[in-house]
Amino acid sequence: MAKTVRMLAEVLLDKCTGCGLCLNVCPTVALTLRGRTPDDPVGPGTRKVAELAEPDCYNAQNCVEICPEDALAMHPLPEPFRVTTPIDDDARDAIGALCREAGVHPKQPICFCAETRAAEIAAAILRGADSPEDVSLATGARTGCTELCQQPILRLLAAAGHGDAPKNPPRGFQWYGIAAGSADLVDDTGHVAPEYARAYPMYPLDRDVQALRGNFEEA
Repeated sequence: MAKTVRMLAEVLLDKCTGCGLCLNVCPTVALTLRGRTPDDPVGPGTRKVAELAEPDCYNAQNCVEICPEDALAMHPLPEPFRVTTPIDDDARDAIGALCREAGVHPKQPICFCAETRAAEIAAAILRGADSPEDVSLATGARTGCTELCQQPILRLLAAAGHGDAPKNPPRGFQWYGIAAGSADLVDDTGHVAPEYARAYPMYPLDRDVQALRGNFEEA
């Protein structure tokens, strides 16, 4: 699916104090700080203000919600645009392999706000996205509620060899660790290790893992 971006943020320079909170919550890292210039409107006397890279603003609105000075506002775009990464037929095998390695199903919803599934995230990674913000710019994922989809995106990035992607910005508020899942219980045979299966007999762990890996005959 695709996200349609309909609004754009604006920094109100006469209110901005340059505190930097908005930088820490923008999923596409569209905001930076710059020094005030003589051409800027008279503000609260601070040396820095936020600056927006308009093409990278995907209307997450985290900046508006966190700003203590109401120094950001959203405006409708005259021409909304759609964000998506197409899934090429010749890449489906590689997409499936990456999803299996990450322990997610290609059709599994990753971002409900943008209606983005794992296959599209994997396709973006295979096309060169190597960080969560790159994935967001390529697919629109993480630009809605920004609460639920970071972890599976990190898992897919790690499966592709990008588990050491730097936290951007360094003190950002949206970077979460990867919680343990059933896919982490798999041994070299491709099945849940016997000790885990015995420890949790009430859960169909191996069936879940096989379904995620696409082995439905064993699920």
